[in-house]
Amino acid sequence: MDVWALILRTGLYGGVVLTAGSAMLRLTLPIAQSSGFSRALTRQTAAGAVLVVLSSAGLVWLFLLAIAGGDAVLALSPEFFAIALQTPVGQAALFRVVGVVLIGLAAFAGSRWLMLIPAAILLLSFGWEGHSLSFGPRLVSMGLVMVHVGIMAWWLAVIPPLIAAPRSERNRMGHAFGRQALFAVPLLLLAGVVLLGLFTGWRFDLTQAYQQRTVIKLIAVSGILALAAAHKLLLTGRPGFLWALRVEAALAVSILALTAWLTATGPDM
Repeated sequence: MDVWALILRTGLYGGVVLTAGSAMLRLTLPIAQSSGFSRALTRQTAAGAVLVVLSSAGLVWLFLLAIAGGDAVLALSPEFFAIALQTPVGQAALFRVVGVVLIGLAAFAGSRWLMLIPAAILLLSFGWEGHSLSFGPRLVSMGLVMVHVGIMAWWLAVIPPLIAAPRSERNRMGHAFGRQALFAVPLLLLAGVVLLGLFTGWRFDLTQAYQQRTVIKLIAVSGILALAAAHKLLLTGRPGFLWALRVEAALAVSILALTAWLTATGPDM
């Protein structure tokens, strides 16, 4: 696949983690508005919004170039932009831009519940394009993609503010998140397995490269999430907790890249 497409899609996932993931954390954790944790969430939401817009624009640009046969002038014409908006790629990009704008407005209004709607729009954008268009019942596939991406975003989004927060706040939030994450692991794994079944017609064949990569990703993500939950429950308050979070942050980047690669390659036919 194209290297730029992989970079942009990884950036897109990262941006959604920082925006939608932060919105979901505000709903699930007891966060004081004046806390360092809350300020860190606000900063990463703003950074994620920029990342989502830039990555979405870049992916649409690559799509326009592809359908224009590499002609940059033709790709930038109003006619081709109109064509893009009639495709799942263009519509998903529009959802993402609308989603981050609405998250910004909800944050400005100070309503954490209002942020849930644009967060759902961001997650919906991943079910609006890609594999869910071609495999399995559309609504089921879209819903499972939203659950799968949503749990990943929620988990990864907690790492930077935990690292940045003062020790006492880090310990309190880490323990609260760890208890919740224990319930998220089986749900993430279940959604991933059902999606794999839908995308392959329930014909599991580990000789196929796509299925091998997906199984590796499911095992890796579920294992790391379970380990992360254990870290937050067992290491909270101990000297090794901050280092465990830094290791999680490094692993998170590889998980985002692997997810972007799987999304772009698609099942074997």
